[in-house]
Amino acid sequence: MNGQPRPSYESPSPLHRVRTWLAIWLPFVVLATIFFGGSFVRQEQFVFRDAAHFYYPLFHEVTRQWKAGEIPLWSPWDGIGVPLAADATPSVFYPGKLLLVTPLGFDFGLRLYVLIHYAIAYAGIYVAARIWGCSRTASVLAAVAYAFGGPLLSYHSNIIFLVGSSWLPWAMVCGWRLARRPALLPGMGLGSCLAMMILGGDPQLAFHTMMLLSLAAVVFVLPWKTEATWSVWLRWRTFRMGALGTAAFMAFSLSAIQILPSSEWAARSVRATSHEPRSVYELAATAIQGKEIAWDTLLGDPPDGSHARHSYDFSIAPWVLPEMFVANFRGKLYPRNERWTRAIPADGRIWFQSVFLGSLVCLFAAAAFFRGSARRVDRWLIGVAAFGLLASLGWYGLGWIILEVGHLVGWNGTGMPVGSPFGGLYWLMNLLVPKFSGFRYPAKWWIFVAFAVPILAGRGLDHFHVSCRGFRWSMIATVVGVLIGGCFLVASPWFAASLPDVPNDALFGPLDAAAGLSQMAIGMLQATAAIALGISAFYFLPRQVAVCLIVVLVGAELGISNRWILVTAPQALWHQGGFEKTNVPLNDRRSYFSSYYDRNENIYPESFANTGSDDRMIEGMKIDRRESFPRYQMLEPMRNSPAVVSIRPRDYETLWNSATSHEQRELVRKMFGCYPVGLGTFREAWWLNQVQWHDPIEDASSAAMWQGTREILDTIQAANMPQVGPVIPPDIPSSQHMAWDKDFGYPAVLEAEQADRLDAPPVPASSLVITNYRRERAGQIIIELVDCQPGWMVFREYFDRGWQCEIVGRNGQARTAVPIYRANRVMMAVPVEAGDTLVTLTYLPRSFVIGAIISAISWAVLLITLVVIPLKRSWPSARQR
Repeated sequence: MNGQPRPSYESPSPLHRVRTWLAIWLPFVVLATIFFGGSFVRQEQFVFRDAAHFYYPLFHEVTRQWKAGEIPLWSPWDGIGVPLAADATPSVFYPGKLLLVTPLGFDFGLRLYVLIHYAIAYAGIYVAARIWGCSRTASVLAAVAYAFGGPLLSYHSNIIFLVGSSWLPWAMVCGWRLARRPALLPGMGLGSCLAMMILGGDPQLAFHTMMLLSLAAVVFVLPWKTEATWSVWLRWRTFRMGALGTAAFMAFSLSAIQILPSSEWAARSVRATSHEPRSVYELAATAIQGKEIAWDTLLGDPPDGSHARHSYDFSIAPWVLPEMFVANFRGKLYPRNERWTRAIPADGRIWFQSVFLGSLVCLFAAAAFFRGSARRVDRWLIGVAAFGLLASLGWYGLGWIILEVGHLVGWNGTGMPVGSPFGGLYWLMNLLVPKFSGFRYPAKWWIFVAFAVPILAGRGLDHFHVSCRGFRWSMIATVVGVLIGGCFLVASPWFAASLPDVPNDALFGPLDAAAGLSQMAIGMLQATAAIALGISAFYFLPRQVAVCLIVVLVGAELGISNRWILVTAPQALWHQGGFEKTNVPLNDRRSYFSSYYDRNENIYPESFANTGSDDRMIEGMKIDRRESFPRYQMLEPMRNSPAVVSIRPRDYETLWNSATSHEQRELVRKMFGCYPVGLGTFREAWWLNQVQWHDPIEDASSAAMWQGTREILDTIQAANMPQVGPVIPPDIPSSQHMAWDKDFGYPAVLEAEQADRLDAPPVPASSLVITNYRRERAGQIIIELVDCQPGWMVFREYFDRGWQCEIVGRNGQARTAVPIYRANRVMMAVPVEAGDTLVTLTYLPRSFVIGAIISAISWAVLLITLVVIPLKRSWPSARQR
């Protein structure tokens, strides 16, 4: 404008860039070494809860199948087999699984898999804080608090939720930018991040994220009062909601390979059915059908044993909240039983081992909250934290408050028309949000608190200052804090003695409440010291030095207070024969007899409940490993019944629960191949000369399914099949032969409409068909038949519509698309003809094929777009040259 040349800006030198990157990543490297270095150096794996018995065997089986050149679609080892990829938990198609198939080995790859996702989370929060206006140091503070705070560290034992949480900051940033100003790149970023959450095994977090981003688009992104008319208001919000919807559709397309099979599998699960309406939509459907309406679930009092009741497990109790600020406020959960809040009668199941984010982090987040900023991003982050906190309370709703107040005045809640969750945010979402009632566990919402508070702390740090008056008051508060903490420390044995007695923990032993209260007191002293040092640093030191010291103090707080969360054990404890067997093909892995596992049984010795030990988790893991606690059986391998999976199929559950008498429970156990030790391998398939029929009950109501299942069990129990001994040629191993006998074979009741039933020609009752069972792939079963006669091949394998059957007849011609019938509710049967020589079952569900095609096309389009955009930007400069 004035003719003066623009000032020239030199790009940062390489040395400056290196220093910047070191300053950003040095805290991560130091803390990652503190938390994870020992597991790499000592070659150990994480041992707490699901990390040991659930994810290690599950990911091991997924890796084994990938290495064998097979797509991991089916697991033979849960129950009598279940879909593997359709259950989102194995995260079969997540790109990060490539780390587990590298030459470095599965064990090293699994540790690296965990560590890299902490790095993704660290980088995501740093980028989010920078985009939302934080300085570099404040952004590092936020990254440290999120990646090494109690909530995310707790997810080392629940890996799929760690994966989802690592992509959460990236999704929230892209979604916020998309809601503010719809554009291609933020939309692609949001769609990709949501897809990574879904493929990584946490579709529920993707759903929650879209809920909050929709809230941002409607409430926080644009002002409410500056638009002239409601039509303008609605048009702007609709435009932004449309952009979010497009990103969600992109996420669906990218992850269709996971979504379509999972949706099909979930429709058969106990989550998809309910005896009572759970939402206003199910209420309307019930009313339209003219059925009697049961109001208990809608009013927050679902029946025991139902998914509606189970979905409120792992709610965050109100007395957990102080632990955000005070380290170990509840006492340590392990290795000894020192969590004193277990003495509170209303204390529920524990989802996070700790929710500690740092006392200084909470202080600066509070400063941002009370700063009164008019910036929308501050209000948005506060809204995210508040929503996540209220939703995570779950069971502790308005009804719970009424009941607790009633107990104080001597009322036991008799006649109260509503249950504990009534009036809470989670209850309200179950009631109003479509399909939300299929989810579970309110504590999953807490990760949004862990996401928002560190960024608020970063924003508070950048504007924090200490006046003389503030410094004096902080010193007075420090003295008061030291006195309170010291008094609690001294009086902890007295407080512990006043707590009610609680049953001993089966693994960690008797409750040592005094130790837990002492840890709470130490946490109070630690918080007081950290805040005093932080405020003094701001008062006496230059600001640049003070903010760097704050990051050091927060890192020290988290390193000292949260280190106990990560417990490891030698990786050899997971191995069979001294090494892990992801390279061993299935046909070389002898499958043992099925074992029976009741989820209510406890396999630990009484001495564990009576005494504590610092090595108790390793001791318990050895017993779990020896007793094939689910899913350790995948490492043997052996079958474990009933299936212990994330999405429990309805027919499995109904069958096991319908067998009420001892005789019928024995029938079901034999159906699943649960034989006493010493009787060899379970019989995977056998030939029958006759079957019985029953009308289909799969799509019936819950009551009709229960009735039909009982009828099928009664028919099986009344079956009087002739006992026939096996005929075994000397040239074929006897363990691979199946013939009917009363103990090891099994009668079959098939389900079909009258018009679809087949009648096999009668053959003598004493007839035998020799069968040779081969299985070289998890998703394929081959039966060789010798002297086949008309009848049925029955498979001790779970019935799924994804199975396809091909039979080779006596003339060598193949019959494809052979019908597969549901047998005994959960098994399969196919008709065979005289002279048939080969029966092949292959698992390839149509939903997977369709999803794979959609995902492949979507990823190709995404990658091409990412390549074309920078090329397109360079075209004008090329033309100028």
